[in-house]
Amino acid sequence: MRLKIKHLVCVPLASGPRAFPSVREVLLRIFWKPITLFHIRRVPVQIHSSYLIYPGGLFAWDLCLEDASRGLLRSMGWLLVYSCSLLVHEFGHVFAARRSGVSSRRVILIPLGALAELESMPRGRGEFWIAIGGPLASVVLVGTFWLSLRASPPGLFWFLEIRPLLRFGYVMNLIVAIFNLLPCFPMDGGRILRSGLALFVGRAFPQHAGQAFLIATRIAVRYVSWPVALGVMAWTIIDTQIWLHLLLFPLLLYLAEGEYWLLRTESPSKSNDL
Repeated sequence: MRLKIKHLVCVPLASGPRAFPSVREVLLRIFWKPITLFHIRRVPVQIHSSYLIYPGGLFAWDLCLEDASRGLLRSMGWLLVYSCSLLVHEFGHVFAARRSGVSSRRVILIPLGALAELESMPRGRGEFWIAIGGPLASVVLVGTFWLSLRASPPGLFWFLEIRPLLRFGYVMNLIVAIFNLLPCFPMDGGRILRSGLALFVGRAFPQHAGQAFLIATRIAVRYVSWPVALGVMAWTIIDTQIWLHLLLFPLLLYLAEGEYWLLRTESPSKSNDL
């Protein structure tokens, strides 16, 4: 999933010059600022400060266990596998984009997952290969964890139960690959769908070739993403109770509609009937 993050600008409530920032401003600057961890092939890898709720929550949970030290080590191992798997997925997008001549600004870890922020998004085949790069990277990790799980002996490794950790990595990456292929724009599956629709419309209806990308975006957003998102949210309420979906999918629909309307405003004379 690739979204663009815009930093919030904190405006002082009081007017007039001030020698020192207020406590509120200092706290917002600390807790809303991404932190650069390292670079991979000249692409900065950042972690948003809100992502720290995960290790903080795990630490609080493990303090309640009888063997808190081992529980903390196990939880941090899961968090490491989770974070590294997300980074591998996003760098699948980054390296696919680089092959298409598109640079990447950064990869950032946030509570809802991870984001690869690209300089631009090509249309047609370029968008297809960039979108599918992430799920393919996750599939490679699925195979890696599965082979490691088959080859690893039972027991402990440095006071850590390695097989449950490998099993978690296998299941987690399988879920990430399948979930991101849902045809809900602007997720990977939605972008794969749009790129295919744009190519189909351009070839099947040459008279609409100039509007093929806009038509494909409208179909992907209005006639596919909305039913998929509403269906997942209804399934969440009825059965799965994965309440994060009730926050994620409305956000995805908002971003999808925003990108569609941005495309319409770029060529209003050609999109009055769309």
